[in-house]
Amino acid sequence: MSLASAMLAAAARPPSRWAPLPLGCAPSHPRAPAAAASDWLEDGSSAATEPRAPAAPTAAPPAAEPVTWELSAQLASFKPATGRARSQHFTGDMEAEVRINAAATPYPLLGPERVLPPGAALVEFHYPASSSEPVMLLAMVKRPAGYDPDGGDWEYVVLTPQGTSTHRGALTLCKRCHADAPHDHLFGGPR
Repeated sequence: MSLASAMLAAAARPPSRWAPLPLGCAPSHPRAPAAAASDWLEDGSSAATEPRAPAAPTAAPPAAEPVTWELSAQLASFKPATGRARSQHFTGDMEAEVRINAAATPYPLLGPERVLPPGAALVEFHYPASSSEPVMLLAMVKRPAGYDPDGGDWEYVVLTPQGTSTHRGALTLCKRCHADAPHDHLFGGPR
């Protein structure tokens, strides 16, 4: 089992005192115990597919081996946009920091009339408490108009710390949660 699969499996098991999170990826309904941990990733995702043109929804593709993300070589140049704090992803049990590329520079200053341009990328690095090594990265990349109009034209990418994508696309759970975000499908950073 890969580290990403283990993290997703842990996130899929609700703790005994489970309650919805105030901002982020808490499921709106309890999950069936037998549900696969990565079921939420399958709709509209692909490990090997590059950014797609708009298309009618189809059946989920079979799981594929992780592939190197096209922006992974640039991760070292991404600038911190937030300090490290508790993330709302993965039941809020990890710390995270958001890093952005140059196209996403307006991110911390977004308001109701401001949206990020195509090419903007935000990556949330997730860490176990008190660790200096990330265990999972979640990225959002703004794609050209028409990529996913209902989702603000954002592509969601689940990454290993080495920069390989395990799932990507218009991921159902990501879209559902980020539809509630106040500005351009974006929440503020971890708090």
